[in-house]
Amino acid sequence: MRLLFLGTGAADWPNPGAHSNGGRRFSSLLLDDAILIDFNAMSMDAVREFHVDVDKITDIVISHPHDDHFNMKAIEELAMQREASLPPLVVHVNTKAIERSHPSPEASGRLQLAGYLPGDSFECNGYAFESYAANHALEVPGELSAHLVVTCPSGERLFYTLDGSWFPSRTWGRLRKATPVDAVVWEMTCGTLYDWRVGEHCNLDMIACEAKFLTTFGFLKPGIPMFCSHIMRGACGDMEQLRKDVNEAGFIVAEDGMRFTTTP
Repeated sequence: MRLLFLGTGAADWPNPGAHSNGGRRFSSLLLDDAILIDFNAMSMDAVREFHVDVDKITDIVISHPHDDHFNMKAIEELAMQREASLPPLVVHVNTKAIERSHPSPEASGRLQLAGYLPGDSFECNGYAFESYAANHALEVPGELSAHLVVTCPSGERLFYTLDGSWFPSRTWGRLRKATPVDAVVWEMTCGTLYDWRVGEHCNLDMIACEAKFLTTFGFLKPGIPMFCSHIMRGACGDMEQLRKDVNEAGFIVAEDGMRFTTTP
């Protein structure tokens, strides 16, 4: 399982443009060169900076339709850069959000929208996705947030938790019975801060608590790589100290452009 972090920042980061230069773009992840999880207005710059082969990308899965995770204009640009003879790029997004997400006439033949709701399972070109309800509010009535578990063709499993605070009870219940995962991307918007945003986001202490419970239940295999992403700019004042705190807690601070390969 190969991970490429195209962006690792929360919504308060300014756009760094063509080169990240130590900054953070809005969060986006590329899995095995083929599956994108979240794609936003900053993501195309990351695609170019990190030399992503767009013709290998078959699907985009959107965890939730906030602007820092979902941007149709950027998705259309990506679709139009793929070889025209390829099958349409499939975009999996909350069912309600499809109502406001119609492709432009130019891109309509290059894109296919597929709706899902938290609790649904779906396939992406050989990758099996499970979606779980998340504790993260959206402004448009009926639109919902989801955490994602993806099973790769290799059998390896990734848990992607952007965005949400403590898991809803029904999600705890499902995760306790789910097949264990091999890696996690945690949402750590608040860093080590006890910030008001913890009502629908996490800090380090919160994900450490959740990880302990999920390891006890058997959902997290012992010693797996666990990355902290979606970090707000206000939590990054002393990055050296933040990295130290995160590492001591058993996690890894994700950085833009970071690549990581797990082994089955």
